[in-house]
Amino acid sequence: MELQFRETKTLWEGALEQPAVAYRGTETVLASIGEPFQWADGEMLGGNWKQPVGGNRFYLVQLAFTLSPRGNIKVTSSDFCLTLGRQGDKKAVVFDAFPREQTITTDDSVTLGIGPDFKFGTTDASLAKAEAKFDLGSVIPVVHVEGLHEPKLCWRYSAHAKYPLTGSRRMVAILSLPDGMKTARATLELTVNAEGRFGPIRVSTPETEQDRLRWVVGEK
Repeated sequence: MELQFRETKTLWEGALEQPAVAYRGTETVLASIGEPFQWADGEMLGGNWKQPVGGNRFYLVQLAFTLSPRGNIKVTSSDFCLTLGRQGDKKAVVFDAFPREQTITTDDSVTLGIGPDFKFGTTDASLAKAEAKFDLGSVIPVVHVEGLHEPKLCWRYSAHAKYPLTGSRRMVAILSLPDGMKTARATLELTVNAEGRFGPIRVSTPETEQDRLRWVVGEK
């Protein structure tokens, strides 16, 4: 079964801000965060899907953000974080993510497979066993992740001399909801470190915009 990525609409866009005080002037970082899309486990695996032991449900989510520095600004790093809320003693976790760990740049087109264990694979051997495949397109990240199998996961991007941290980045993750937890509240956050004429700055999505950066994972 081949999954097709959907055209991303904008969930939020604007200027990233320093905590508590808006960063003003010609040097700033404009950003946008794409509207998330999700596929349930049955959509991913089609007729091969069977209810996992333990009753957990799995969801594939497509995420994206775009950075547009203005003025004499050079982005040095960016953190894009996904946080899942709890319901009582039940908690959802990020089961797998891509990109996950890449310390060298690449502009090769990447095809991912999702196996019956709900994990991503990119090698020929793992793709041969995949139940669902999709083309992620060309990616050029220098990135690592923190938070696998936890309610909060962050993709941490670093600038490369050849490929500056501007433009769009696209990510996918598989989320696991325990039995009895039909939905989970998800929140996105983008934080950027940059160098300007007057030294380093650290800016992030405004606190006043948090409601627009929340969405629901799962089936009501």
